[in-house]
Amino acid sequence: MPAFTFRLQTLLDQKLEIEAKAKLAVAEKQRVLHEQEAALRSLEENEKRIERSISRTRDELLLDSVANAVADVQRRNEYLLALQQDLRTAREQTIVQKFAVEEAEMNLRDAQAYAIECFREAEKLSRYREKLKKRFLAEAAKKEELEQDEMGTTMHLTQRTGA
Repeated sequence: MPAFTFRLQTLLDQKLEIEAKAKLAVAEKQRVLHEQEAALRSLEENEKRIERSISRTRDELLLDSVANAVADVQRRNEYLLALQQDLRTAREQTIVQKFAVEEAEMNLRDAQAYAIECFREAEKLSRYREKLKKRFLAEAAKKEELEQDEMGTTMHLTQRTGA
């Protein structure tokens, strides 16, 4: 019996390779997203730490302002202003990082959609291959059955005429 050959096997192989690359791209986009989210969490924690420092410094100024010298109060006020500037900078960095996270999420969604599309194309071609193979095997079995019938008929006729 002749072997089944799928004329579009090269195309199927290419589709499967593209699908594998698309899956790798999804994994890479997920890794980037996790890194961006970790950076965002770190910036948000830094922002909260600065807010706690500002609150603590204000409390110290209010409680100790009467007992402390003017120079000490001035130094703490300058420190408080520096902390407030740090907080503004931290908030700006957090906003920028949120945009980076959103972009990474969008890139991941795009990569996932492309991977799904690649999977469907490869799956469609694979199902077509299986359908053709099934049809080929059915036709080969039918042909073999006909050959067996012909051989049986020939043997029967040969035995009959020879007897």
